Amino acid sequence: MVKVVADLKARLKELGMAQGGDKGTLEYRIEYGETSVKLGLTTPNGDPVHSLKIGKLKPCALKVGISPIGTLDEIMFAYIDYLQKNPPSSTSDTNANGVDAQSSTTTNTTDGTTIQTNKKAQISTKVLTLAEEDDFIGILNLGGATVTSSSSIAILRKAYLKLSLILHPDKNRSCPDATKVFQALVNAYERISQPDLVEEVTLKKGQKKATAISRSNDGCKRTRVRCPRCKKPWSESSVEGNPDYFFNFMMMGIKSFTCATCLLEFGCMTAIHNCPSCKKSFEYHPSDFHRKITCGQPECEKKTFGFYMFHCSDRVLKDVKIDVQRIREEQAKTTEQKRRRAESYRRRRGGNEEADSEVAFLMGLANECPRCGISLHDMEDADEIDHLRNCNDEEKIQENKRKKESKQSKTNAKKLRQELQDDVTAKATWEFLGASNENMWMLTDGALEKECKENGVDAEGKESHDMIASLVTKKKSQALTKFNGKKGKANVTIESLPSNIHSMTEAQLRAVAASHGLKTSSKMRKTDIIELLQSEQEKESSSALMITGEASKTEKSGAFKREIIEIESDSESDYDPDE
Repeated sequence: MVKVVADLKARLKELGMAQGGDKGTLEYRIEYGETSVKLGLTTPNGDPVHSLKIGKLKPCALKVGISPIGTLDEIMFAYIDYLQKNPPSSTSDTNANGVDAQSSTTTNTTDGTTIQTNKKAQISTKVLTLAEEDDFIGILNLGGATVTSSSSIAILRKAYLKLSLILHPDKNRSCPDATKVFQALVNAYERISQPDLVEEVTLKKGQKKATAISRSNDGCKRTRVRCPRCKKPWSESSVEGNPDYFFNFMMMGIKSFTCATCLLEFGCMTAIHNCPSCKKSFEYHPSDFHRKITCGQPECEKKTFGFYMFHCSDRVLKDVKIDVQRIREEQAKTTEQKRRRAESYRRRRGGNEEADSEVAFLMGLANECPRCGISLHDMEDADEIDHLRNCNDEEKIQENKRKKESKQSKTNAKKLRQELQDDVTAKATWEFLGASNENMWMLTDGALEKECKENGVDAEGKESHDMIASLVTKKKSQALTKFNGKKGKANVTIESLPSNIHSMTEAQLRAVAASHGLKTSSKMRKTDIIELLQSEQEKESSSALMITGEASKTEKSGAFKREIIEIESDSESDYDPDE
């Protein structure tokens, strides 16, 4: 008996699964759902796999090594396949920190999820106990992870995120000290993930304090970095002509480089990093550069390594600062142009994308059928109109749809990785230039959101200039830039303003103004904001010259006699970009 779509949807409703899609998708989904029910497949929390929403399914899939990038069906099918091949243990035990891994007492919340209240209470109590003992590794391992002080940032972050899903105050309302517990978790992650640097302070007579940061290279190696496209090693031959200290800038996320083989531009977040011991790839983050880590493979569990820090002269650092600021200005302009083009394309396109692809196929603008994926070369004598009229093979249509979704998933994953690279580069560049308020416009939206989170600033629904304004207000008492004494407003100088200010968009100019502590109204246009910045710059330029009180008017020329005095300041709030 052939089932109709209505019957299939009714069965999916019984299983508690999504009911959208065509007939082939519904049948495929039911097959996996019934398999999950038959085998009793559940997550570690006891939730049926087939009925999970994507937000709950991703962390579970990520824990067992399944990519969280893709549609709900893709992740769920992969997770069910994994559980069939690797059935979970039925024995109940405790983890290394004494927290029961299987708790029988549960309660249903308003959103329908099942939460093990006893387990949460045990973990919350254990977090507070370990926090008093400064056992930060023990806290991160309460979720069942096995991290160490040498685990990479990626591994530490997974352990932290897993616990944060349980201990966040919004999820742990039954605990009276939920906020304190979550703060202890955040503190544990920050204390373990922060690098141990040695500060060398040098004081010279007649000069301001200079601070240099250095560290030992004991146990450190120059790890292999490879191009993500052609897999060729980066900067290991004389072809690129890169000096050794460029390794520092690559690994710190300050600069991106071009592959000499395939000409792809990539940075530390998109590159492939290989462990010096087992030669396998591992996830890298710039925060790992000043730490000693393990690659995460079982055979390298006790083999820690650091990243070699090459010597770099002050002259080179000064030149690199100028170069990265120029590059960041160009990238900000390019990013805004891409965003505007994408927005314009979405507005022009409108309509139904599937219908548009069929029209393009009929007009000869596409070489493959948008339904079954057959190419024009394989259609023999049939034309496009006849083919589309008879293209009803559900099996081929579903196969082509899965191929498209897989291709789109890879594209989205690549895009997400590049966005993360842009955020890391923007943050690293900003910190390399002194982390001053006046350069905060360089930060991307992702980097700004992270900065807001770290400083306790609400970024919900705010545009970039609003986030910057909130951060400047929050930081004005401890800002690293020079202030003119007017409610924490920073100096607007030629050096502090971007060199391409006239080519910036209105949104970018608002961000620049907010970085300097200047308010812009919604009525102000691009030219108005530029005039505001330039007028503030002229005020600062004129304040560098002081007119003495002995100014006297001459009888012949009527001009004022002026004495130019150079203003000197030893204030600790003065920021010197060369330090």
